Amino acid sequence: MADVHDPGGAAALAKLAAQLDSQIYAARLVAVRGLRPHLHITNRHATMLRENIYSDGEHFYWGWAQRIGPIADLAAAAAAVDRVLHVLGGKR
Repeated sequence: MADVHDPGGAAALAKLAAQLDSQIYAARLVAVRGLRPHLHITNRHATMLRENIYSDGEHFYWGWAQRIGPIADLAAAAAAVDRVLHVLGGKR
């Protein structure tokens, strides 16, 4: 169930950021008045690999609105982000 006090899911996004390896990913919570908060994630070893992640308070979504998974399963969501943003054949 979505948190009525955090309808944009900023708290869930912050928890997702904490699940990511900070040696590999730079994750920044972007909260601008009037816009839905999102997590901007960049691979530190290949900065062209970056995505914005959103939450509706129940699920995480890619910037293109495809569902990643429920906020209750942070480990699976972090693993999905890692699969999409890792560097093939080199440093992750």
